[in-house]
Amino acid sequence: PYFRMLRLALASVLLSLAAAQFFKPAPTWGSGSSWKDVTNLKGVDEMEVAWRAAREEINDKFYGKSRYFMIPVQVLRAHKKSRDIELEVLYGESECRSRGVGARQISDRTCADVRRGADKAIYRIIVEEARRGRGQLDIEAWKVRDVRQNERF
Repeated sequence: PYFRMLRLALASVLLSLAAAQFFKPAPTWGSGSSWKDVTNLKGVDEMEVAWRAAREEINDKFYGKSRYFMIPVQVLRAHKKSRDIELEVLYGESECRSRGVGARQISDRTCADVRRGADKAIYRIIVEEARRGRGQLDIEAWKVRDVRQNERF
């Protein structure tokens, strides 16, 4: 009985740690003198980064079971430090999934219209210089919050 309780306690701790890792909150917005707040990041197409996050992160991690895809509407904030980039982006639901467009195929050409009455949310996107020598930038996304229907940007 003692070892069974010990195994159960250990399993619950491991499960809690795994859940905390997957559902962790977005990191705080980077700050300090080395970060540059900009409206136009030189050499970076912010909307393409937002589309890439929709393809590779948001629709798989946060929106995979929905009948809609989340697509970028507007970049709200952007800044960078060296090659590391942070964005806060407004996303809205699109009906392009029902037209047969796959999550890895969405772009401003295949899935450009936000549906009427769509749910919207703000996501934080962090793009970091690849640390493992792959040459491509690593990208992660976190949902910051849902947007109310009457909220304007």
